[in-house]
Amino acid sequence: MSPYAGMAATDNADLGGREASLESTRILHVITRSEWGGAPRVVQLLATGTEADAAVACGTGGPLIGALREDGIEVFEQPHLRRSPGPIADARAFAALYWLLRRESFDLVHCHSTKAGVLGRLAAAAAGVPSVFTVHGWGFYNTEYGWLAPAIARGERAIAGITEAVVCVSENDHRRGRERNILRRADGHVIHNGIPPLSFPADRASLGDELAIDPETVVVGAIARLAHQKNPLATLRTGRRLQERGHDTTVVLIGDGPLREECAAYIERHGFDAHLLGFHEHALELLVDIDVFLLPSRFEGFPLTVLECLHAGVPVVAHDVGGVAEAVADGETGFVVPAGDEDAFVDRTERLVRDPERRERMGRRARDVARSTYTAERMVERYEAVYTAVLARTDEK
Repeated sequence: MSPYAGMAATDNADLGGREASLESTRILHVITRSEWGGAPRVVQLLATGTEADAAVACGTGGPLIGALREDGIEVFEQPHLRRSPGPIADARAFAALYWLLRRESFDLVHCHSTKAGVLGRLAAAAAGVPSVFTVHGWGFYNTEYGWLAPAIARGERAIAGITEAVVCVSENDHRRGRERNILRRADGHVIHNGIPPLSFPADRASLGDELAIDPETVVVGAIARLAHQKNPLATLRTGRRLQERGHDTTVVLIGDGPLREECAAYIERHGFDAHLLGFHEHALELLVDIDVFLLPSRFEGFPLTVLECLHAGVPVVAHDVGGVAEAVADGETGFVVPAGDEDAFVDRTERLVRDPERRERMGRRARDVARSTYTAERMVERYEAVYTAVLARTDEK
């Protein structure tokens, strides 16, 4: 099930600004991961929200596939399209995408994130189909890639020339793309992510019911994949330090990932009050039970989790990475601190733990900003404008 099940990306009855010319257009979205995450959610919102006839090519095995098919979106599973580099698998993935484009009549290919962005654009160029690429955070700033980062940057520069349009999800990524001489060779745009309005039913799941948390206890934590990027141990360290200072808090991490055992060992070793819930089907319903959302990420694009917090009225304390500072107004809807400065991170979190009125004030401001700025409808309409411009230029050639 989609995290946004029942929450429409757009209201098709009131879209006066939509481009009617897209109704007969076939667009193939290409993305490596089919697990839930920021980029896959954007793909789902675009595939289901645009007027175009959309399909998706993605890696196998993830819940995105079933959610798309439930929405009537055609999915082409690509077993060789994987996030980790591998020359043989990558060559097979390229060939599969090329023959898919030759076999089907797609007018446009929209690629998402680094690996799919490279293979998808190469296959599109070989098949004679124009392409758009969305940067959900440049791959060369992903600290997991290590020595591969310079090669990724060179590859992005080389492939920009066969891309009709590059969309960055943050001004930060757009600036970095220009600094690396990538966007000078392609039409560059900035489109911030957006999400549908969130609704929280009266009979929703709650942390109080599941964990028997005292109503007076301040809940700090996150809904996040327990992986290197999201830095969950920093969240746990923050919670431990707050409790050592005498604050009545508990830490809740909702999500799973490769660092779960390490997180569990840390909690057991230090003996503080924390909960690892793992994957939860109704994670978004639990969001409003978190008093302070912590996001000490090592790198980001324009994280949907922050937008979810804004819509839910939950203040955020986050590292200043990627487009986070564009989404979180420091001192107004949360706090943004330099990446790696754990003392500052704990300090800003402590300010919110001690001041419920400030949390409420920030929450109200966050809801106002989210509902006027970071909506799925606005995001979809801006992408449709890019599609229309690209197709018009292609027709002129």
